Amino acid sequence: MRRLTLILSDLYLPEEADGAVEVAAPLPNLSWLLRFARAAERVDDWRRWLLRQLDLPDLADVAVADIAARAFLDPGRDAATWLATPVRLSARLDHVRLETRGLLRLEADEAAAFCAEFATMFAPHFQLHAAGERNFLLTGLEPRSARTVDPARLLGADIGGALPDGGGAPLLRRLGAEIEMWLHASELNVTRERAGKPRISTLWLWGGGGGRRVALPRLSPQVPMTRLHGTDAFLHGLAAMTRMAAPTPAPVNLDQDASVEHRVIELTPMSGEPRDSLDNLDANTLAAARHALEAGALTAVDIVVNDRRFHITSRARWKFWRHRRGWLENLARPAVSAQV
Repeated sequence: MRRLTLILSDLYLPEEADGAVEVAAPLPNLSWLLRFARAAERVDDWRRWLLRQLDLPDLADVAVADIAARAFLDPGRDAATWLATPVRLSARLDHVRLETRGLLRLEADEAAAFCAEFATMFAPHFQLHAAGERNFLLTGLEPRSARTVDPARLLGADIGGALPDGGGAPLLRRLGAEIEMWLHASELNVTRERAGKPRISTLWLWGGGGGRRVALPRLSPQVPMTRLHGTDAFLHGLAAMTRMAAPTPAPVNLDQDASVEHRVIELTPMSGEPRDSLDNLDANTLAAARHALEAGALTAVDIVVNDRRFHITSRARWKFWRHRRGWLENLARPAVSAQV
C-alpha cells in the first residue's frame, strides 16, 4: 500500500464557523480531495491519532513533551518536561489574544541566546532547552497534572479559556507570568524588533507534566516503512524513539521509493513561512497528491485537519455524483467518531 498522510497541524476553524462558512480562496485541489473523501472522522489530537496509525500503543499515555524530549535531551533523565512555544500575544479591551500569525520561529543561534539569558534569570531551578525552530523544552518543574492546550489551536483567538487548568495549573500560570515579564524586558527582544521580527510575548507552556522515564516502545511492522516530514518537535522525538530517520522538510514531489510505504507530512499553512501558505500548499503538495491518486501511484491519502480525518482512495474519482462543496464548507461539516 502506498499511502500518504498530510497533517495541517495549525488549521482549526472557530466554533462559530460551523453552519456559517465564509467565502474563502477556492483551493481547487483541496476541494477535490475533500469532495471525494469518506465521511470525516473525528480526530481530537493528531499526535495521538498518528501513534494509533503506527500501532504504537506503548506511547498512548506518554506526554507529548516527553516524546519530543527524546530527540533533544538526555534520554536517561527522569524529570517533568514541558513544551515552551514562543508566541506573540496582543491585549484587547477585554481579553488577550494570540496573534493570527503568533506562533514564532527562531534560528538556532537565536534560540541558544534565549536559553542562555533564561538561565541568568531562572537557573538553577528551571532550564530552557532549544527544541527545533518552533519550540523550547522546559525542565525543572516537579511532575504535576495540568490540562493544557496546543497553541496552534488558538491562532487569532482569545487565550482566556485555554490557560492551564487542574492541580498543577497555579504553578504553570505563575511561571508563565514570570517568563512574560522577563521577555518584556529582554534585550534579545529588542534585537528582534530592530531586525524587523515580532517580539516574543511569552513562552506558552503545554504538553508536559509526565515526569517519568519513557522506555522505547515495541515497534510495529509499519514503522520501518514510514517516513516522517515536518518541523514539529513531537515528530522528531517519535523518530528518535522508534529509530526512524529524523524528519526532513516536506519533499518537493511525492515519488515513492521501494522502502517507503507510508509518508507522513506535517504542514503549518496558517503559521509557517509564506511558501507554506494554503495557496502554495494547494498548488504543490495537494496537487501532487491528487495527481498521484488519479494515476494510481498512491492508493490512499489521509488529510488530518480541523480535528477531522479525511480518507481518500484511488477509486475516489469514480464518485462523480458527490455534491460539490468548497473546502472550507467540508472542514466545517460534522464528523463521526473515529474508529480506534
